[in-house]
Amino acid sequence: MNPALALLLVCIGGGAGALARWGIAEGWRSLRARDERPSILRDLVPWPTFLANILATFLLGVFVTQLGAASEGIARYAYLLLGTGLCASMSTLSTVAFEVVDLARGRMPVIGVGYLVLSIGSGMAALWLGLVLAS
Repeated sequence: MNPALALLLVCIGGGAGALARWGIAEGWRSLRARDERPSILRDLVPWPTFLANILATFLLGVFVTQLGAASEGIARYAYLLLGTGLCASMSTLSTVAFEVVDLARGRMPVIGVGYLVLSIGSGMAALWLGLVLAS
């Protein structure tokens, strides 16, 4: 394995994943700006992070099934680009943790805990679905 090529692929995938996550957040803001009706559930839950994480875990399941995490040759490079780079940067536990704490600080700990449980459970389900559908 060429370490320079591996590093480049992870960086390219990471950049693409970060852009995808940003795009999801911007798309959500754009949709929210068009709908002026207030909604507690829609306004309080950090849906962009949730959607990015679910998409990333689903795709990771697909990539692991199709490419293998410890493959050799071209599949290994593809996994570095897509699994290690794209999926890892699109999903984020640190943002979820911050959002849960932020909800708790805003005197909404029940919503924060619900969001955390929903994120973990849905992420695991999305990963499983990706593994199953790609098999």
